[in-house]
Amino acid sequence: MAQARSMLANPENGRVTVISASECLPQSVALRSSLERACLAFPEGAPTIAHMSLNACTKASIRADVVVLVAEATPLAALDLVLAAIDPAVSAEVVLISDANANVRSRRDALVMKQDDATTALPGILRGILRATHARRGMETELALVTRVLGTVREELDAREEEIQMAAMVQRDFLPLHRDLERGFQIATLFRPLCGVSGDVFNIKTLDESTVSIFIADAVGHGVPAALLGMAVARSVELVEREGAQQRILGPAETLDRLNQNLVQHQRTTTRFATAVAALLDVSTRTLRLASAGHPPCFLMRAGEMPRSLEMPGGLLGVFPDEEYIEASVVLEEGDAVVFYSDGVEQALYTPDGPGHPQAFAAASGASSADEVIERLAAQLDAHAGSLHPEDDVTLLVLYAGSKKQVDRRARARDNYSPNRRVA
Repeated sequence: MAQARSMLANPENGRVTVISASECLPQSVALRSSLERACLAFPEGAPTIAHMSLNACTKASIRADVVVLVAEATPLAALDLVLAAIDPAVSAEVVLISDANANVRSRRDALVMKQDDATTALPGILRGILRATHARRGMETELALVTRVLGTVREELDAREEEIQMAAMVQRDFLPLHRDLERGFQIATLFRPLCGVSGDVFNIKTLDESTVSIFIADAVGHGVPAALLGMAVARSVELVEREGAQQRILGPAETLDRLNQNLVQHQRTTTRFATAVAALLDVSTRTLRLASAGHPPCFLMRAGEMPRSLEMPGGLLGVFPDEEYIEASVVLEEGDAVVFYSDGVEQALYTPDGPGHPQAFAAASGASSADEVIERLAAQLDAHAGSLHPEDDVTLLVLYAGSKKQVDRRARARDNYSPNRRVA
């Protein structure tokens, strides 16, 4: 019979250890036999039931789900000894069986029962404890699995975040954040990606002695997909056309038309589009020619006047192959500033009364340099509600027309300079 019980008992169903003080050995042996018979009827399966003496607790570590202590002479001291012997790695429930005085009932770290109640009530109590223990173990196993999965996911996310940060550094390193041009013109920029990398791209390129190209585009979406599309847009921009040994500078409208044709030809299953502004600055005549492809209009900031939007017709890039783009031009005066920006600026400065960026541009008027315009606009962006949680990439590019007198002095100094000239 004992062999049959041992074959039916399974540690997976729980582990019970019965510990007896020396004066209670007969009671504990009888209790163990009674528990073994009762546990065979458990639907979940019988647990393993072991027996050990109280003296053995000083030499061994107890690893069990339930510890049943039978003690009469000094039950509190015996309980302290058992509690100290339980392996800290397990969560064992302790049941103290004793007919000692009522002070024993005050212990909170053990369930206390009388001898007469143990035989009938203990099997049911054990079943409840073991079922709860089994459920806890299942949850602990699931929690450990989830923790491992989360750890792996966290590592993957950290690796992706590191890659995005590296990509953001590369993208920023290739952007012209500030540049002094010929004849007193300056360019300064503000670049704030929403997700590390940005779909906003811009470029400034000197084409000849008097012509500078300015290009800004905003690819649809955010993050890496938009950044890749923005890179494709930037690489597809054509500014000049070579005819033998000669080259012809393309006008802004022609640049956008060729760019649109290129993007339309590369469309596949999904339509990816972008907006853009292309501009040519003639520093000798101080004339700025512009064309737009569905992009927010540039603003001209002139002292004593309200900022004026430079509206130009033209649809999105990469959608319609027969789209037409129309040029506009403006002659810049000393102290003028032209603001190129992405729609993230409009969203960042939006107010309950409507768009707030024209008022922000007006407040930034009267600056003495491109950097100062950027500083004033950046301060307004930072002060605006929701600036810590922008909805889109924010890009600003300011073209500033400096003083002609400063230009003449710089030109004379440059003309009078000779690398072989000696100073007496």
